[in-house]
Amino acid sequence: MLNIAIVEDELPALEKLKAQLSRVCAHALLFTYQSVKACLASSELSKVDVLFVDINLPDASGVSLVKSLKQLGFKGECVFSTAYSEFAVEAFTIGAADYLLKPYTDERLSLALSRVNDKLNNKTSEFQETEEYSLVSKVGVKVTLVKVSDICAIKLEHGQAIAYGSEVSYPLDHSLDELMTLLPSQFLRVHRNGIVNIKEIKQMDRWVTGGYLIKFHQSEVEVISSRNGGRLLKDKLMR
Repeated sequence: MLNIAIVEDELPALEKLKAQLSRVCAHALLFTYQSVKACLASSELSKVDVLFVDINLPDASGVSLVKSLKQLGFKGECVFSTAYSEFAVEAFTIGAADYLLKPYTDERLSLALSRVNDKLNNKTSEFQETEEYSLVSKVGVKVTLVKVSDICAIKLEHGQAIAYGSEVSYPLDHSLDELMTLLPSQFLRVHRNGIVNIKEIKQMDRWVTGGYLIKFHQSEVEVISSRNGGRLLKDKLMR
């Protein structure tokens, strides 16, 4: 069963999608929102398997919403549902599972959900957490394999991703966006400049910006979350 959420500001379109979903798949509808702001504030985001997003929303575009979610480490799939075809290339560029042009049939919706399931199944096998899984760190001619399980946090510092472990730090060639596609599920992006290993968190203190100051068991490094990143982290820790 899929956990589904919808961001759609037009009530007729929302009701039609809900009716179509009830006909084509077994699912739980976690929430429906009419704005980007409301979606980003949701405490249910970490539970969402697939998010249906309209392109034209009152406060921002659906594309900007998906970009923000991915920066925060959102693991679900996104399907755009819109009357406008001109945003399709950008949607697929940022990783959309599908792009539905209104009005669409039940059969077309079923195809989109089939694509979502394929991507979710691939993620499940791809993100299997093992002690042997490593990232590569290169400094000059020296190459080091860094066990993912040894990493407490990854921070972007002066444009360089740095992985922090117990008393050791390693520069990585990947961007934080790329790293979030490689790391297993215990890693969460809590800020545009920071990723944390949830299993290594020792302490979280409220920060003046509305997020959290995060400390770790095996490292002296500290990460400050954004407000939305802190909300996602708190929600995931409570699951």
